[in-house]
Amino acid sequence: MAGSQGIQQGPRVLIIAIALAVAIVASVQAQTPSLPSPTPPSDFASVAGGPGTFVQPTFTQPTGAVPSYYAGAGNAPIAPIVQMGLFDTITESIFGQPDPNTWRPLPLSTFFSEGWNEAWVPSPNGSGGAPRQGWINAMDGNLYRLWFFTFAQAFNNDPRGNAYLGSYTLLTPLSRRLELIINVPFIIRNNATSGLPILNPNNPTTTITKSHSGFGDISFTPRFLLHETKDFSLTAEMAVVTPTGTQPLAGNTTTLVPAFGVWNNFAGGWVIRGGLGLGIPMNGSGDNLISQLAIGNTFTDHDVPLFGDFTCYLSTVVNTPLGNGNLTSVVLTPGMRTHLGNDWYFLAGLPIPLTNQRVGDIGMIFWFMKAW
Repeated sequence: MAGSQGIQQGPRVLIIAIALAVAIVASVQAQTPSLPSPTPPSDFASVAGGPGTFVQPTFTQPTGAVPSYYAGAGNAPIAPIVQMGLFDTITESIFGQPDPNTWRPLPLSTFFSEGWNEAWVPSPNGSGGAPRQGWINAMDGNLYRLWFFTFAQAFNNDPRGNAYLGSYTLLTPLSRRLELIINVPFIIRNNATSGLPILNPNNPTTTITKSHSGFGDISFTPRFLLHETKDFSLTAEMAVVTPTGTQPLAGNTTTLVPAFGVWNNFAGGWVIRGGLGLGIPMNGSGDNLISQLAIGNTFTDHDVPLFGDFTCYLSTVVNTPLGNGNLTSVVLTPGMRTHLGNDWYFLAGLPIPLTNQRVGDIGMIFWFMKAW
């Protein structure tokens, strides 16, 4: 028992150590003033926000048609940085008209001093042309301004029951450094394992005799942009999963999920992304280590009708209950994403389990997404 507790504490210590190291490095480097840009950028809106009480600016809205937010940025001459107070930063981030050409890199060394009082601006395509876009079952490593509906279905052979999920997710920008993600699973049906649905594999007392449908657990996730260049970005976040779900569907406890995510356009339209997280139920029922890695390629330009930014990718997600590694689950998800037009997107994924521990023998996931 003591050994298992030690195993559970190990990743917590590792996550905390990494976070502290990042904070120390950032705080030390932030003391060295960065070289002033001759014409720093003015930023406008997207997915997240941050605290700031600064000088109220005068805005100059970009003239002409603003490019689609995810078509690319960073190719025009740099504009002056626009700093503002807390309320105006949040307002412009959510409702403002962003100019993608005003994007500039945000280094880790200025994490505590730069970007918090600037409205969000969409990140550029990588040097190879790959767009910074979300994929199903893959860590983002970016900040976005969008919302989407999810429908997921997991199919099981008898006597196991099927599972499904319907949810709404909103990614709201508050500044260049911070966004808030809200996920509302408005309908969920738990699956059956060995004929019985098991809500928590680390706690057999949660086993019930049949599947149920109802409301799921709402989650709130602040996400921070730690570092961003044209080809690489690093984020940190802390999801708070609240026990709002219909019993006995939910875990009946608050769960914290600290995580890091990375995104890298390493060649042409090719992107590699991934992350590491730790699910920590507050009732002590057992932590889960979540690791993810994905690779994909974008084949078309953004404005191709119905098939803009057409991307195919392959994602792997490994979920390991730290109290019982034998219950580790591995899911492989081939997926696609396409821009339908007017910043509407469609995504599809086909989760394929590679282990006995699984939500379904096979599944499907669809996203219907709108960026604004």
